[in-house]
Amino acid sequence: MARRTRDPECRHRLTAGAWRLVARHGVEATTVRAIAAEAGVSTGSVTHYFEDKAELMSSVLRYNNKLATEQVLAAVGDATGLEAVRRGVEALLPLDEARLRTWTVWLAFWGDRAAHELTAKEGGGAGYGALTGWLTRVFTDAVAAGELPSTVDPRHETDRILVLLGGLGLLTGGSPALLGQVARLSRRMLADHLAQLSPAYAAG
Repeated sequence: MARRTRDPECRHRLTAGAWRLVARHGVEATTVRAIAAEAGVSTGSVTHYFEDKAELMSSVLRYNNKLATEQVLAAVGDATGLEAVRRGVEALLPLDEARLRTWTVWLAFWGDRAAHELTAKEGGGAGYGALTGWLTRVFTDAVAAGELPSTVDPRHETDRILVLLGGLGLLTGGSPALLGQVARLSRRMLADHLAQLSPAYAAG
């Protein structure tokens, strides 16, 4: 465990600074010295607030998930059913440079076992688990409201949306040059998918 935190704001600055560096350079190239410089503190401050790089990187991944969650909540608002799905998924798709940075960080952590193991200890209430739970609830509500037929399996539809979301996010490869192409493809594929689930929603 890291030593006792005297200044939570400093810990946040370190996490946010490391997040920016990971988005630009990747996990391996994000060194403790670079993080300290980015946050405007000494390297001793980094080692005071974080036991090792793995703990700091797990904090970055957690921070990235928090940013994504805030994007989804702001986009969904009071929408329900398939409209909530559309808004929530679009909020996560790399449709602009801000959301592309979120994906760039996720891609940077692809295969980073240490960070993922630390964040996994939080259980299903964060990150991928939270998104899965939210989508399943929304699809369940859509079935209960009659927007989707009773034969629809909410968990199966959740998995299908997650595969679509993940595939479209991976298409960018973190490249701004592909942003426009992927954005157009993302909107079209999401619209087609929701129209197949409910022609009435598409018509509306």
